[in-house]
Amino acid sequence: MNDRNCLIGVDAGTSVVKAVAFDRRGNEICVHEAPMPLRRPEPLWIEQDMTELWEMVTLCLRQVAVRLRESGREVEGLGITSTGDGTWIIDAEGKPVRGGILWCDGRSGKVVERLHAQGVAEQAFDICGTSVFTGSQAAQLIWLRENEPESLKRSHVIFHAKDWLFYKLTGLITSDETDESLTMLSMASRQYDRQLFKIFGIEDLYPKFPPVKPTVDNVGPLLADVARELGLSRGLPVGSGPMDVAACALGTGAIEHGQASSILGTAGIHEVIMDKPILEPRMVGMTLCHGVNGRWMRMLAAMTATPNLDWFLKELGTGYGLEAREAREDVYEHLGELVDSVPAGAEGVIFHPYLFPGGERGPFVKPTARASFTGLNLNHTRQHLLRAVYEGVAFATLDCYRHMPIDPKSVLLSGGGASSAVWCQILADCLGKSVSVPEGSQFGAKGAALNVGNAVGVYRDAQEAVAESVRVARTYEPDASNTRLYHELYEVYRLTAERQMDLWDRRAEIIARKP
Repeated sequence: MNDRNCLIGVDAGTSVVKAVAFDRRGNEICVHEAPMPLRRPEPLWIEQDMTELWEMVTLCLRQVAVRLRESGREVEGLGITSTGDGTWIIDAEGKPVRGGILWCDGRSGKVVERLHAQGVAEQAFDICGTSVFTGSQAAQLIWLRENEPESLKRSHVIFHAKDWLFYKLTGLITSDETDESLTMLSMASRQYDRQLFKIFGIEDLYPKFPPVKPTVDNVGPLLADVARELGLSRGLPVGSGPMDVAACALGTGAIEHGQASSILGTAGIHEVIMDKPILEPRMVGMTLCHGVNGRWMRMLAAMTATPNLDWFLKELGTGYGLEAREAREDVYEHLGELVDSVPAGAEGVIFHPYLFPGGERGPFVKPTARASFTGLNLNHTRQHLLRAVYEGVAFATLDCYRHMPIDPKSVLLSGGGASSAVWCQILADCLGKSVSVPEGSQFGAKGAALNVGNAVGVYRDAQEAVAESVRVARTYEPDASNTRLYHELYEVYRLTAERQMDLWDRRAEIIARKP
């Protein structure tokens, strides 16, 4: 690979699709992104239109291809990553059967409660190491069988978002170890386990699942007609995977045992890397194959992270944007100043960041969990609530790391939240660990690009890819006094959530009653 060669990574996210070109050193050459609308046909449903997702991907790829041609760059490989979990179905003609059901969809809440109450979820955990939640494909397939059986009758292949995009690009029907880890693989064999299909009562659907491959081997040539449409070379190697969370870990350099990676994006994703699967503590979080051979990941994923701040700004902080414009400041820099004006601990205000319709999944699974502020009095201002939102996401992060089988010494941080210095420092203080932010911003796309680079021989292996392309931009060290305070408040945060469990259920029952 010479200095003019490059790799492209596509990250088809929950709300934004991005195509990014990287040089061998991991530098971002150019990027094009497009918003991806979500469909909410019912209050608890969150879907993407499969055809629209493909169109957004092609739009982004065409724009990047134009800029690369103009600069005389040659593309060596194209890597694809996208959201994990969820359910994406095509018929025998390769057309979408219905909308893609996302990981944050909440329709299977009652199914999940039943699977846990009947001990089915625990049986499955012994094999796959993942605690079933509303975004789990198995739970969604059970819901479809009970509520939308015609969709399963029409189904030819059941797979995940990146698999759909890979099929459109190459015509191949496959998946990789990272996506299928959740929840249909044995962690011991890294292959489908028929017992899991039997446990969930979906054994008849097993033939509809695609072949599962090691991520580095999940590669195929770009179709000629698609290549012409995109302005890329016919037969260009296309790599599918890893899924987004594993791609971010690879893109930030978290590939060795004991390393930790957190993503503050739509979800709060927290991972530790393992050289063998560790299924302790039981019934907590997820265990999945890393996109790196011989590596696994233990992941605890809070359902929502940065959308808590987005919601606050939209509903309670509309004036902050105007203030920032008048001061000629970036709105998030302005928010950082406001947060810094309030002492650590927000003078007793605590926020539980459970805003998504699917409730919470990490470190506990509770479809009825909902967000709340506690500890308010007349002396508190919007700034206190604002800081409490930042800290609530940090408490959720600490809650996840307290349930990991490995206690990491430091954390690599990516996602939109990593761009906020204030949030990074709050996280370091709350965790009591160094938090490092790597150079760059598009780590999911970067992980996909590094994987295909490894597949086509640009790098010898994942270790060389990381050594060549990952560098730390800045590090935040914890303030010991703040850490002590946060760890005391965390106990209040944790106990408050535990004592609301039955109340969340009662609230949901009342709201669900028909008038």
